Amino acid sequence: MAESYLSTIWYRVADLQPKLRNHVSVHRHRYRGRAWYVLHDHASGRVHRFTPGAYMLIGQMDGGRTVDEVWRALAEAYDEDAPGQDEVIRLLSRLHQNDLIRYSGSPDVADLLERYNRNTRQIVKQNLLNPMSFRLPLFDPDAFLKKTLPWVRPLTGWFGFLLWIVVVAAGLVTAAMHWKELTHNLVDQMLATSNLMIAVVTYPVLKALHELAHGYLIRARGGEVREMGVMFLVFFPVPYVDASAAAAFRSKWSRAAVSAGGIFVETFAAAIAVMIWASAEPGIVRAVAYNVVLVGGISTVLVNGNPLLKFDGYYVLSDLIEIPNFGTRANRYWGHIIQRHLFGAKQLKEEIATRGEKIWFLIYAPAAFVYRMIVMLGIALFVAQKFFVIGVLLAIWSLFNTIVKPLFKHMRHVVTAPALRKVRRRAMGWTFGSLGAILGLALLIPLPLRTDTQGVVWLPDEAYLRAGTQGFVTELARAEGAHVEAQDLVATLEEPPVRARIAVLEWRVEEMRRRLAATEVNERRRTEVARLEFEEARAELARERERIAELTVRAPIAGVFQPALPGRDLVDRYVSEGDLIAYVLPDGPRQVRALISQDDIALARHRLRGIEIKAAGQLDRRIPADLVRETPQATGQTPAAVLTAAAGGPFMTDPADPEGAALVEQAFMIDLTLPETSDPLPYGTRVYLRLDHGSEPAAFQIWRRVRQLFLRQFNA
Repeated sequence: MAESYLSTIWYRVADLQPKLRNHVSVHRHRYRGRAWYVLHDHASGRVHRFTPGAYMLIGQMDGGRTVDEVWRALAEAYDEDAPGQDEVIRLLSRLHQNDLIRYSGSPDVADLLERYNRNTRQIVKQNLLNPMSFRLPLFDPDAFLKKTLPWVRPLTGWFGFLLWIVVVAAGLVTAAMHWKELTHNLVDQMLATSNLMIAVVTYPVLKALHELAHGYLIRARGGEVREMGVMFLVFFPVPYVDASAAAAFRSKWSRAAVSAGGIFVETFAAAIAVMIWASAEPGIVRAVAYNVVLVGGISTVLVNGNPLLKFDGYYVLSDLIEIPNFGTRANRYWGHIIQRHLFGAKQLKEEIATRGEKIWFLIYAPAAFVYRMIVMLGIALFVAQKFFVIGVLLAIWSLFNTIVKPLFKHMRHVVTAPALRKVRRRAMGWTFGSLGAILGLALLIPLPLRTDTQGVVWLPDEAYLRAGTQGFVTELARAEGAHVEAQDLVATLEEPPVRARIAVLEWRVEEMRRRLAATEVNERRRTEVARLEFEEARAELARERERIAELTVRAPIAGVFQPALPGRDLVDRYVSEGDLIAYVLPDGPRQVRALISQDDIALARHRLRGIEIKAAGQLDRRIPADLVRETPQATGQTPAAVLTAAAGGPFMTDPADPEGAALVEQAFMIDLTLPETSDPLPYGTRVYLRLDHGSEPAAFQIWRRVRQLFLRQFNA
């Protein structure tokens, strides 16, 4: 017998006579063509998976033979393929810790109490480690589910599935037909006080149906549901059931159906709700239906139905691709790759997995980590906007659990793990060297610091020719495209009543002049009143004469004359004061007007090294630009619609603004000039700006953005 099979602590377990507990049943499953044995603990509702090699031992534990006898029988039958004594000890330890085996003789009451206390501590620990989602068990719902199952059994089979397909398809068609109205101002509608008040009622009800679907699907397939309670999701109470018994089902389709039950219910409810919403009149029914659409649709897509989070979508994916403990094994496989190939621990046994499973592991672990971080920090920031201290604590806690704690565990593993004793120096070198290199890169090595934004080739204000008074356009003095000089006549207006008013006012001025002269001789007491009337008449006459002068429109600058409308449409057209008549496209270099966010204006003011622009459609061509001016105060209006998100720009506008020009967040305007040697760009062209601020280490850039995040979100 090979020496590697032996263990120095074998004597502690050799004479034990283990046996599976009465509340444990065994099921044989196949995953990706390989056999696995599932031990279902009916007392706790948990399931445990073991390989056929492990079950060779478990299957012979009948309470009559000792561990040593079982192991020797296997060693004689399988020789080198038999498990070693250390492996047997680890298996017994796992079975004992999970309360799956008992030993001959009277039970150890102290051990049972310790195991109960350990399970209780484990639940508390899990709740503390995940304060945004912790559970409070309440009662055993199995009797209730069994009694009411006949009422819902038709919905748990093919009839229910076909009904779901028909209703959800109809709901998708309805949503597509009303998509614009359904998604208009979505965030504001979600966070409206009235919608949040409705959600307080509809969300728990919908989640209760969600959880009952899991329970009924388990009972319909012969399983048991032994735990139901309340889960506090971001401190909001929602019901839950423990559906872990489904893992013991032999068919992967049955397991996936149980996992997908909640998704089916929520999407079914959302489909019915969207049809009610589309046909209902404004009121409470329509508001409740809209809320159900949001809860059943958005929560399913982003959270519950997303396989990157450990909710229903994750278990559906795990069952369908036949990879038990998918997330845990993916993380373990990445750890094995690092230890074996980076640290050089060649003696480590490779994760038992097929080639297809390894591909899934490589993709899933990093994708799930990134998405989990986005969701957790997003929730924390959302809560912090309403409850600052709680939100900040949640953000810190999330970062600790997803980055700091795993990193600390990895470092402790590198320093203390017996499996790495032969490559300890190399493992520590890679681990701490990598951390040092990352910190060095972040703190010492400068990286380019730039600001990217968008602008538009801007026509200066003086290039707009507007009517100074009302009247009819009688003549265009210049043809379209003609070059004009400053003060050249370009258009003539006519307002017939104005000349008649001038004649009347001239006679009135003469009358007031004579009346003033008479009062100065005969009635000196009325002289001041007559003088005021005379000055008023003269001022009114002057205003009318100015209107006569404004009937001739002159070019304010030199450039190319461009009527606002074709000449034949503009002549004889009535225009009001301020109406646009034409443009004068100026000679010389073009001007660009751009918006810069409040986060980047300080860099643009104090650390500007240069500016480059690229015009839309000419992205391979870089044009240098010079800053001419910047507004000292932020503006709440966009200078051009092309810069808004609705037109593909980076700046969000207020949905309540009918003109679509009011910015959600104020920004600063800057004006640039292009070099005279560059080819002129058409006015109104979108341009992409890159402002160069030199270099700065990544740590300082990250710190700046974090500070801005706190200032913007929390005003702190």
